[in-house]
Amino acid sequence: MLDERKSAILRALVEVNIRTGHPVSSQALLDASGLQVSSATIRNELSVLESEGYCVQPHTSAGRVPTDKGFRFYVDHADPGQLKVQTMKRIRSFFDDFHKELGRLLKETSALLTDITNYPAVVVGPGLDGQVIRGLHLIPMSEQVLMMVVITDSGQVSRELVRLQSGLAKRDIDRIEAQLVNMVVGNTIEEALSAEQRQSLDDKGTGLTQAISQVARRLETESRDIFVGGASHLASFWEDLNKVHRVLELLERDASVMALVAGAGTDVRIGAELAVDDATDLAVVSAGYGGDEGRTGRVAVLGPMHMDYRRTIKVVEEVGERLTDNLNA
Repeated sequence: MLDERKSAILRALVEVNIRTGHPVSSQALLDASGLQVSSATIRNELSVLESEGYCVQPHTSAGRVPTDKGFRFYVDHADPGQLKVQTMKRIRSFFDDFHKELGRLLKETSALLTDITNYPAVVVGPGLDGQVIRGLHLIPMSEQVLMMVVITDSGQVSRELVRLQSGLAKRDIDRIEAQLVNMVVGNTIEEALSAEQRQSLDDKGTGLTQAISQVARRLETESRDIFVGGASHLASFWEDLNKVHRVLELLERDASVMALVAGAGTDVRIGAELAVDDATDLAVVSAGYGGDEGRTGRVAVLGPMHMDYRRTIKVVEEVGERLTDNLNA
């Protein structure tokens, strides 16, 4: 746990970095923190913070920038703050005046989030949370290829080809099918995705545990509309265009987008916490919204790790609350 002075210095480091997007010098930190100490003391404390993984010095002559861990500390300890009255009025006016069909509402909500935050935004349409898997079958296609078929209680069907490392006898296929049925049928998609469930299956290296995860994720993704707004703003985050292109490609894949915005309630994930390839320089702020009968979705904003977290969290939460009100009206 950081002491009060180190906490104040780290908080100032993050806030100046958010404001400027550049490494922060010890003098700038002294001015921003308001601490009555010398620049040498600031430098010493920064060295300790760096040794503990809260910040780094990109170049010998440069100032410091926060790491994922530094931003995480800031998010976990920052005061929530309040939105400006003007921003609150804009959000509420948007939803009060909107009387169009749901797809149009969600698409324009992503544009609203981008307009207010200047970051790309994602709105995931409501799906039926808690879909239950009602059937699972393994169909031999050839000696080393099986087709897994999964059916949910809403009638969705998903298929996944599984290539075996070696052939299986019919009795082994039947045994594994029975084990899979016992594991997932009657459970929700979310439960089928749980690590505990997958570890309980002895698939003897067949790849079936991975297949059931892929099928469950596909079912979860295919049941939802996904709207991405403001992707062009990514170009302002980084000078490395290859990095921009990789993230743009990521946003074109529904499963990747779902992985980015997954969570419960208000969720902030930073850098490596996202556990998504090509997203290690991103931060994502997301919140849930919900209608009746389990119709729930997610709203999210994607930005650089030095995004304005306090304001973005409040915007995303407010938009989620307004969407909930709209769905339940």
